[in-house]
Amino acid sequence: MTRLRPIIRYLTALMCLGAAFLLLARSGLPDRIDLSQDAKASSAALEIGSPAPPFELMNTLGQAVALEGIEGVPTVINFWATWCAPCRQEMRDLQQLQGSRPDSVRVLAINMGEAADLVADWRSELGLSYDLLLDPALSVSERYLVRGLPTTYLLDSAGQIRKVYYGPVTYKQLDGDIQRLAQRA
Repeated sequence: MTRLRPIIRYLTALMCLGAAFLLLARSGLPDRIDLSQDAKASSAALEIGSPAPPFELMNTLGQAVALEGIEGVPTVINFWATWCAPCRQEMRDLQQLQGSRPDSVRVLAINMGEAADLVADWRSELGLSYDLLLDPALSVSERYLVRGLPTTYLLDSAGQIRKVYYGPVTYKQLDGDIQRLAQRA
């Protein structure tokens, strides 16, 4: 009987695995993902050197902020959330950047789907002076193909994407990249 136990366990595991595959096969999941034309166009628009997709969002003060109205200086667009641990330090670095270059860079931090009062409290707690924008429907986040937080885009003064940072970015990195942009102009 003891020699049969391993065989019985093996057969039981094999039957469970077969049942799982059968359920998966009948679940109606597609064999592959087919990108829609919108997604293809959106991903093509996010190449380095291409214009950043336009948007208009409300900030925590209830004012509309549009990307189109801020050409002329480099712009940092940061996607974040309050539950994102690396975002907290990154926001301090973004504040340092905005404070050190108040007239020569614009920082826009786009919150992904959280309540306005929570975002406003976060702004007060961290003492942030740059715009915190609200993306409640995640439409701008989708247009910018954000898949993880934080994600940051650096735009030149003409509104073209020059760099994308996946994960936390520091003051030193951004400041250096903005200096390099200024040297090219």
